[in-house]
Amino acid sequence: MRKLLTVSFLLFSLIASSQNFLSWQFNDRYFSFSIGTGASTYFGELNSRNSIGNDISQFNLGIEARLLNRVGARIDAGVFTLSGADRNAPDSSFQRQRNLSFSSRNLHFQLHTIYYLKPYQGDYYKRWAFDPFIFTGAGYMKFNPTADLGGETYSLREAQTEGVEYKKWITTIPVGIGAKFKANEFLNVNLEISYHFTFTDYLDDVSNTYASEFANSTAELLSDRKEEVGVVNPEFYDQIQPGASRGNPDNNDSFLQISIKAEIFLPPDLFSRKNKAIIKKPSAY
Repeated sequence: MRKLLTVSFLLFSLIASSQNFLSWQFNDRYFSFSIGTGASTYFGELNSRNSIGNDISQFNLGIEARLLNRVGARIDAGVFTLSGADRNAPDSSFQRQRNLSFSSRNLHFQLHTIYYLKPYQGDYYKRWAFDPFIFTGAGYMKFNPTADLGGETYSLREAQTEGVEYKKWITTIPVGIGAKFKANEFLNVNLEISYHFTFTDYLDDVSNTYASEFANSTAELLSDRKEEVGVVNPEFYDQIQPGASRGNPDNNDSFLQISIKAEIFLPPDLFSRKNKAIIKKPSAY
């Protein structure tokens, strides 16, 4: 968290210095605010088919500043859900016999550096009707995988289904592409696709081996759920026991997000007594 705060301070220092240096060019509407939604898809042990979801599962807010001719910076905050289940795996597969599942509501803070493929036009209202970009950065995310058992929802982290205590805050690395479509002088509609690398294999609570000791019987039932589906494959059924492989620790989990956002440009004197209007015709009109 301290590293993220340091990066944030350096980013805002760069924004401030860039704004002063380039005030002759970006003196009308330097900042923009965005609000959006979209779909999120998790990739890991409980998505054996690597299928991409299309359900609305995220909500995000962002503040962006144009730093240079083709470079911008953005702070983004969002909440979203991820889920996965072995019941969607192929019949008679190890995953189908394993019969694990999870759902997680996550809180995500991100810092993005944005590179625009087209140069800045000099004034916000002269911007391109179609403005493609790529971006990357760093994120800090809180996650909490849960599962239902007997009509109740349990925290899988607290159950320690693999006998492992893992962190609830992790670092992420987003990479993405997008495009801004000019709706009018003040409003853009943005489409983005981003892939997020994580530094954990426990987004789904599945990584290594079946534990041999548990704090209670509920934790044991959450760890090994093969009995709920019976014998799907005798070979895999017999393999599932304490100490046996439960997941693949060699690959960290990740997730994909597809987002649509509304972006509005903020006037530099938004908080001034002289002008309280967010939407005001530019002087060139």
